[in-house]
Amino acid sequence: SYFDKETYATEDALKVGRLHCLREGWSDALVSFMLSGGFQPSSKVPKIDVPSLVMWGRQDTILEGEEFANKFIDALPDAELRWVEECGHVPHLEQPQQTAEI
Repeated sequence: SYFDKETYATEDALKVGRLHCLREGWSDALVSFMLSGGFQPSSKVPKIDVPSLVMWGRQDTILEGEEFANKFIDALPDAELRWVEECGHVPHLEQPQQTAEI
């Protein structure tokens, strides 16, 4: 989920992103993971008891903006949300300068 797909969603990047799917046992592991309910961090988030800074790509289409960001922030006892503009799901890659400045 890149904002700037032309720059970051290249054919090489897509190939690298799929490498794990080629590993032996990947299909069995994926099925097992899905049947187990998958990764569910939501019960652990409220247990974070330190001030937290959450950076969220404004154009993230994997965990879409307002809805997921606000749920996440509401679950954290002491958190601040900062939006990364012109950015999808990977702020440190798409907007490294903006991410560093935050």
